[in-house]
Amino acid sequence: METRRRVRKKKSKKKFKPAIFFTGIIYITLFLAITGPLVLLYGPFDITRKMVLETVLATRHAYWVTDLIPQDSLDKMLGKNSSSAGNGDIQNLNDIDVKHKGSNKITRYNLTTKNFNGYILEIENPNKVKVAMTKYLGKIGQKTSQMAEEHNAIAAINGGTFVDYSSDGTQYGGTGAEPGGFVISDGKVIFPKNITETDENTVHNVTAITYSGKLIVGNHSLAEIRKMDVREAMCFRDPTIIIGGKGQIVDKYKEGRNPRTAIGQKADGTIVFLVTDGRKLSRPGALLYDVQEIMLERGVINAGFLDGGYSSTMYYNGEVLNEINAWDGERTVATAYYVEE
Repeated sequence: METRRRVRKKKSKKKFKPAIFFTGIIYITLFLAITGPLVLLYGPFDITRKMVLETVLATRHAYWVTDLIPQDSLDKMLGKNSSSAGNGDIQNLNDIDVKHKGSNKITRYNLTTKNFNGYILEIENPNKVKVAMTKYLGKIGQKTSQMAEEHNAIAAINGGTFVDYSSDGTQYGGTGAEPGGFVISDGKVIFPKNITETDENTVHNVTAITYSGKLIVGNHSLAEIRKMDVREAMCFRDPTIIIGGKGQIVDKYKEGRNPRTAIGQKADGTIVFLVTDGRKLSRPGALLYDVQEIMLERGVINAGFLDGGYSSTMYYNGEVLNEINAWDGERTVATAYYVEE
């Protein structure tokens, strides 16, 4: 009887072919790069689309969006036809009764959420909060920590808007050389140096502290601020967060997720500094609305935004608390709020 032998053929091992592998990677990357934005912009993901667009538009790289999408199309994507304005509330400084004028107490709180980490300092005595401005005005800003150390401060946060140019002439190069709007320190206008009629009457979004320790927020001109017994002041931009205990942020997704810096005040005069991290894959950052809700939960009745993004910095007891977003560390800025020892 003939025995049949089954001959097993050895399966030949497929050799790794680098050229094919990397060609595939490049193909997939290009495919996603081309189709991803199209799906995001014109697909069914309304909230995700709005979040991404708002996030980019809130940075100095807004041209990535504005150069590619016509304004009417962009307004439609962002729902600009719907009401997204604040409540139009008017601040009443009589809501504040400063009760801790002799206090040196500062209380720190940390926040952890799925989208960002937050850092809060509550300063009981508002008269301890002062404004610092870069000593290299017109050339370059200073780090928030540097300004704090030069003023022997126990705490500080970065300040308001700034204008500068990079070496290639690009506006908003990121060096913090010159404040936007106006700056007041110890009751004196320290910027601009030569005040014009336009400077006096141009309206800016302001955070200011009076000699009696009350925080002013909202849109004011320098001429108006001069009449309000202001000791310290700087400017940023809309929107204001809280006025008279009422949140002003209606659009929950406005400006997307980013690092944030804000200043507020409770009814007893306590000043609240808030900084949040962001721009990481695991923690993209806080919405404007998130900041509003945190402040309201702390009992804040008036609050305004300061510069966020790369600028967001909180210094306390000799160290920077938050995770700085910029690759090269703490950013130089034009102004800061600091707390005297």
